[in-house]
Amino acid sequence: PVPQINWRRTDGLPFPSKIKLRKSNGMIEIPNFQQEDAGLYECITENSRGKNIARGRLTYYAKPHWIQPIKDVEVAVEDTVYWDCRASGKPKPSYRWLKNGEQLAIEGRIQIENGALTISNLNLTDSGRYQCIAENKHGVISSSAELRVVASAPDFSKSPMKNLIQVQIGSTVDFECKPKAFPKAKCSWKKGGEQLHENER
Repeated sequence: PVPQINWRRTDGLPFPSKIKLRKSNGMIEIPNFQQEDAGLYECITENSRGKNIARGRLTYYAKPHWIQPIKDVEVAVEDTVYWDCRASGKPKPSYRWLKNGEQLAIEGRIQIENGALTISNLNLTDSGRYQCIAENKHGVISSSAELRVVASAPDFSKSPMKNLIQVQIGSTVDFECKPKAFPKAKCSWKKGGEQLHENER
């Protein structure tokens, strides 16, 4: 006799409401396929003469898609730059880095881990156009950004100290020492020509 047909997932999860059964349950339709729909499916057929089961695996794949592309940065000489380059995809994407169009050589100062690039103790020659490439067997994507390594002596032109500050006796006065400098400048204070040292005041 014509068998009855039923469907189930081997992992026991119930079918979401979007799944439709057609042609007397002989066909299953899964609209808007998502990663959670992947898995092993069973078609169970049964009549008075017996029972049989057919199994099929539904596999999800996706080409790489950016979660976090890289952006232009400006970093002081001798500092460290950390660029996190992340993409989604199935299978999980692998990453490569280029500098000015050429494969980036990994050495002591330059390290790559899970797509993230770290360059420590920066020097002016590290400046350039960097490119992160994410790929799996279904596609390749790339993201590029500029690294600008800057070096300059301390400069007070944009944050000069006031020539005269008038305050009431017994009140507190603040002086700010904020020069523009790459790398960050070390500051010390003098009153007249005499070095100032910390005390209770």
